[in-house]
Amino acid sequence: MRRLVLGACVLIGLGLAPDVRAERVLRICETERELQPISSPKGDAPGQKLVRAAAQAMGDRVTFTPLPWRRCIADLRHGHYDGAIGVVPTETFLTTLKFPETGGVPDPRRSLGDLSFVVVRRIGAAPSWDGNRFTGLDLPVLYDAASQIVTQKLKRLGAPAEPVPLAESQMIDMLHRGRSDIAIGRRDMIEALLRAPETAGDVEMLPQPFVQAPAYLAFGSPFAESSPGYADRLWDEVGRLRATVP
Repeated sequence: MRRLVLGACVLIGLGLAPDVRAERVLRICETERELQPISSPKGDAPGQKLVRAAAQAMGDRVTFTPLPWRRCIADLRHGHYDGAIGVVPTETFLTTLKFPETGGVPDPRRSLGDLSFVVVRRIGAAPSWDGNRFTGLDLPVLYDAASQIVTQKLKRLGAPAEPVPLAESQMIDMLHRGRSDIAIGRRDMIEALLRAPETAGDVEMLPQPFVQAPAYLAFGSPFAESSPGYADRLWDEVGRLRATVP
């Protein structure tokens, strides 16, 4: 027994003891709104479960903090959080945040799933969306300005639009009251609202989605620079876990 103890002491003294790393706690912020299937303030969305499982496989754990989206991104850039969940790699985010890449472009195999935004209108209203362009617009398209992927596409289309800091339920209420004829919202929220008789009313969802794109766990530069290689290992684990899902 004494020889075993002495042998262990020698190994430690030579720096050959097993590498026992302390558990890392990843600080992740998210939008305070439902963003299925990526995140939820309740913490039980498929994307959050995926990130938790990937971190646990690496011996770490995750905390999710719901915030107004603009504050989440600002705090991430200043290093108050390590990463953000539900980020679509728009031009702005590609220059300031870190994403899993293959060949210099974001790798959807290591994303957390797709976000989909759809178009809703008052039944019988003239405006329409065919998947490529709007027609018959007399009033601006309502949309949430916090969604950069929607904002940038509307700018490319040159469509008259009104950014509103509102949830989908409030935008639909504006359609009911004739404030606009058409709006853009998250598919999961729109579908849930249109299933409820008290909110559906005279509103319909058009068949062609407005935009759909992979959403990611993105890391801020402060974290990526202080923990070289960690983000790639975690993204690889996310990709491995996604590949095991039928």
